[in-house]
Amino acid sequence: MYQLRDGDETILPEFLAKERKDFSLELRRILNRLRLVPLAERVVIVVVEPNKKWRLAKLGASRGAPVSYLDERIFASHKLAEWEALKMRWRQITGSDYPVALDPTSQN
Repeated sequence: MYQLRDGDETILPEFLAKERKDFSLELRRILNRLRLVPLAERVVIVVVEPNKKWRLAKLGASRGAPVSYLDERIFASHKLAEWEALKMRWRQITGSDYPVALDPTSQN
């Protein structure tokens, strides 16, 4: 399995800047690692209104357990919802928050 390494955080913003078909090999490796987290309590995206609204939720601890919303935020873009989920998984894997200075969506 690919392990995240120093410098990977500088590649991740490419996710917002490009379309999937144009992602670099390095970004694809990082995304694959961020998506390989245990199913129990995994952060997921829930469709609130098809093609219009999404929310972040967490799977239950075991199969069949209810899904719970993480907060009240509603995203008007699936890509922005996925970006937030990726940042949460970054923290889960690395133990530290994704750097605000590198986050194109932050209000520095």
